[in-house]
Amino acid sequence: MEADAIEWIRRRWQEEALPEPDHFAAMAALLRTHQTVAAAMDKILRGQNLSRTGYLLMSTLRMSRSHTRPLGQLSKHLIVHPTTVTLVIDQLEKRDLVSRAPHPTDRRTVLATLTEDGVAAVDKASGELAAAGFGLPDVSPQLTIALTEILRQVRGQIGDIA
Repeated sequence: MEADAIEWIRRRWQEEALPEPDHFAAMAALLRTHQTVAAAMDKILRGQNLSRTGYLLMSTLRMSRSHTRPLGQLSKHLIVHPTTVTLVIDQLEKRDLVSRAPHPTDRRTVLATLTEDGVAAVDKASGELAAAGFGLPDVSPQLTIALTEILRQVRGQIGDIA
């Protein structure tokens, strides 16, 4: 077996005359990388009693004006089902990390706001994740920039960027 499982997969896919071996290998490499990074993040976030979705939701609120966003925007931004956002907000609200309130001018909209305790929690988690390279600990800054640019191009071609 080769040292690189993805190259082995690509070669075997090609030997079996299956369609698009390079695309299959790219998809497998992306998913394998995602799983590795997610596992590293989850290990750190578990120590903070946070899920990855909870952390990403709180990070989104942290970067938003007034630390507030409509629940529907959170769902679209994080690419998760609205029910998932509601469940995560419920969990964070019980811990006083997030509060929920009706929109002042649109009664159909509910706003989530990061509390002071939420800001402290997301900042602490972010510091620990940053110390671990956000799951990419041995990847150089130059390679992370290149990776982000390559993925931006891919995201543009698959319709993730307007």
